[in-house]
Amino acid sequence: MDRNHRFWGIVVLLLLILNSTQITAEDESDNWFVQGGNTVLLEQYTATWCDVCAKIDPWVSDFADNRGSRLVRIALHDPISDPLGSQISNERLSIHSNSMELAPSFWFDSKNEIKGAVEPVDLDRALLNSEGIRSSDTIISISAIESSDKKSMSFEIQLFNVSNSINSQLSVFLLADVVIDDSLATNGITKHEDVAVGYLSTEIDSNFTIGSSTNYTVFNQKFTNFSMTKHSEKIVVNIDTSFIDGEIDDYSIVVAHEIASDDERFTLGAASLSFTDREISYGINVFVPLSIICFVSVLIFFKDRFL
Repeated sequence: MDRNHRFWGIVVLLLLILNSTQITAEDESDNWFVQGGNTVLLEQYTATWCDVCAKIDPWVSDFADNRGSRLVRIALHDPISDPLGSQISNERLSIHSNSMELAPSFWFDSKNEIKGAVEPVDLDRALLNSEGIRSSDTIISISAIESSDKKSMSFEIQLFNVSNSINSQLSVFLLADVVIDDSLATNGITKHEDVAVGYLSTEIDSNFTIGSSTNYTVFNQKFTNFSMTKHSEKIVVNIDTSFIDGEIDDYSIVVAHEIASDDERFTLGAASLSFTDREISYGINVFVPLSIICFVSVLIFFKDRFL
């Protein structure tokens, strides 16, 4: 009996040793994917010349990050006197009267406007209010593939539950973390996060029939090869973009499904994808488990010789 116990003890020990030497192959791919829809859009009008913004901007970005998929921040810089400004700010804030009178200003899902110096509790209150207003969320998935030369990205965006949304709008933001020269940092801040460097908007017409496609956009900056196709249960959008400066980890994409009228905008669903989180696939060298199986089989077959 002791020899029997000793034999099986040796088998278990060898299995543990073999298992500890198992090879795990880490394959870092160039693919990203996220699915969501309940994210609230925090659009902030800010500027490099704004001293109040210099105190708020550093913690606002962390504030949004710490709330996970609940919130995404979009920094819209002054398009006139700010090196980071663009027509994207004019386009997004055009529905708000005198929207660029005071920096910083905040809009949650294009509503719940707050102006001037704020505290985290003010933004948390507005976030909760915006989450309560949402009656239902459009489900949105975002897939991204980086080109082999690392200079561009291809996206596939899918929107579900959009059949009951009359004349709605798809909005796509490209955000970047940007560092500016000290000579341009009037308020002393050189690193700016979540800057809107690309934007695309297109209408989703209620007469958009199943199987039909369109490449029409209302506003398009930085995106190329746009196409939108209606399916029975979803809308599929394909777009490309070329990156300008910096690493891909400095970028993220935000997709929103909205209803926009002359003086109001409602968010039906939104999701964001950060390129800092790559998909990691783990594979096991098939030789290892096969070797273990063969080794154990041989031991059992010649058990009597070992005992």
